[in-house]
Amino acid sequence: MDGQNLSGQLSDWSINDLLQIMQVTKKTGSLDIEGSRRGRVHFRSGSVTGAELSGERGAYQGSDRGAIADILYVLSTLEEGSFSVGAADGPETDGFGVEEVLGEVDALRSLEGEVVDAGLFESAGVRLVSEMDKPITLEPTDWQVLVGLVQPFTFDFLEAKVGRGGAVRIFHTLHRLGVAEAISGDEETEFLDQLAGDLSDSSEPTWLEEAAAEENGAKHVAEDVVEVEPAKAEVAEPEPEPEVEVEPEPEGVKGVAAPASTTLTDGVYDEIRRLRSKVADK
Repeated sequence: MDGQNLSGQLSDWSINDLLQIMQVTKKTGSLDIEGSRRGRVHFRSGSVTGAELSGERGAYQGSDRGAIADILYVLSTLEEGSFSVGAADGPETDGFGVEEVLGEVDALRSLEGEVVDAGLFESAGVRLVSEMDKPITLEPTDWQVLVGLVQPFTFDFLEAKVGRGGAVRIFHTLHRLGVAEAISGDEETEFLDQLAGDLSDSSEPTWLEEAAAEENGAKHVAEDVVEVEPAKAEVAEPEPEPEVEVEPEPEGVKGVAAPASTTLTDGVYDEIRRLRSKVADK
């Protein structure tokens, strides 16, 4: 394989090998990479003048050294796919040496290692620490990204915003400054449960809770009334039974139903009639 007819499989040639070949042969052209992600690296006389990257997360291109390193950093993770060199269609600039670009890629790998060891790389989320014990200084570009983060975020989320290399740089900076910590999925659930508990423990109920309390109170009163009425009916049923158990009255007054006052009055009337009849006989 020579520089004029360069094509093959990534399983046989790494990205670093291909860059070195392009530099040694002082090739002017564009190196196309086909794999789970597609990329293109532009060369002029063996120097790297630009790079492009496309995939499920969109397209990205750049011609400055940092942007080129970010793209090569992603492409260097591909182990399966094909490559070929075609006519040059990139920026017509002096470009950068392969060694300095690969040096930036190696630096990104080193930063990534620290981020992984800190547990931030694949955590369920990352949040900023609530307290700082010393002043910090951030690069303007890093700060612009940081101020846009208003909730816990993942590495994948940040990579989609600024690319893999940019995400590693930012995560490493946050870790180095001590302003970020990894969170787990359970912690997020606990936070929501705690928030719900705080709301339910409020000493002053909301208008909705008050309305619900009034409705429940009315319901309980209605239920109490319904329960009491059958109880009264059950007590009233045995009332006639004591009259049956009353001892029989004496034989002489058997069947007398009138009260004593009425019987006494009738006796007085009888006595008056008897006396009047005696007077009349005389």
